[in-house]
Amino acid sequence: MKISIFKIGGSILSSKNSYINISSYIKDYLEENDENLFIVVSAIKGATDLLIDYCDKGNEDSLKKFVNLYEQISTSFDNKNLINEIKERIDKLMKITNEANVNIALKDYIVSYGEKLSKIIMKYALNYNDIDVETLDADKIIITNNNYGDPSIDLIETKKALNKSKINKKVFLIEGFIGRSYDNNVTTLGRGGSDYTASSLAYLLNAEKLYLVTDVPGIFSSDPKIVKNPKIVKRLSFEEAIEASKYKVKGINYKTFYPLLKTNVNVYVGMPNNYNTLINNNTYYNGYAKLIGYKENGIDKLVGLIGEGMNKEDIINEVNEMLKNKYDELIIEKNDTRPSLSIYIKNYNFYELLNSIHDKFIGDYKWN
Repeated sequence: MKISIFKIGGSILSSKNSYINISSYIKDYLEENDENLFIVVSAIKGATDLLIDYCDKGNEDSLKKFVNLYEQISTSFDNKNLINEIKERIDKLMKITNEANVNIALKDYIVSYGEKLSKIIMKYALNYNDIDVETLDADKIIITNNNYGDPSIDLIETKKALNKSKINKKVFLIEGFIGRSYDNNVTTLGRGGSDYTASSLAYLLNAEKLYLVTDVPGIFSSDPKIVKNPKIVKRLSFEEAIEASKYKVKGINYKTFYPLLKTNVNVYVGMPNNYNTLINNNTYYNGYAKLIGYKENGIDKLVGLIGEGMNKEDIINEVNEMLKNKYDELIIEKNDTRPSLSIYIKNYNFYELLNSIHDKFIGDYKWN
């Protein structure tokens, strides 16, 4: 039977209704598609940041806000079993935070609680919509190296762990963002790590489709807070998506698409029933860039024109001709083996430059 992966992003999880609504969407999908589903769930919006703030700064208020967030949602279900299960987990968390000094390994364990509690709530929401679901524990299935806070998934060992699991239902639920190190400790996969969990499972399970479900209709061509007229990116190759992560394009974890490079998986990014970005192994080029990303480079900004063909000489010449008389301190760097072109620029010209090159080089593709 076909397998599809759904990664439910934390940006759409904030209340009882949000869990019920997404599980209702899953139910409709199952009724229309004869498939097995793996659901990868993130923490509630903002929950992980609260735990990181507690671990890094010892902010007790952040820990209290985290606890209140999950207690409020669990009690709103008016289900004693759910309330008790969440309470038991929170009591364990509070005992650990009261008795131990936070080190790098313990930080990962504490920060993992957002996903752990979210999985419990999602299970009850799925049951609420009459979906029979089998839960799996990511800290037993997803095996990583010992690089706490930003490890890589060991696909070979994770495959072995998956094969040992008793998977005998149609719908499976697992936490994103969480793994277990070779040292047998809980690890967390870094910002956007639930996407990495989902893509690794898509690879290991030979899934046909991976849905990255979020609160926006797709990936934007640049930062909507800076660019006046951003577009939705319709198509990206895995190589282009990896390149976008190097320029800090929002929402793309740099490890996510490596497991998929030699697969035929189609990745759909967007809102439920409104996926407008498709990422796969196909490449397209017609003279336009797909994305414009940026990141800090010391006192300067590094801007990237991302897309197949952006390292061609005619594109470089066009960029140079457009910018050479307008910006004094500017360096254009060709990336020979990567689908991007780098522009180094001083901060004081940054906003103007980003809008100028977006207007010039982001175009409308005609897809075959």
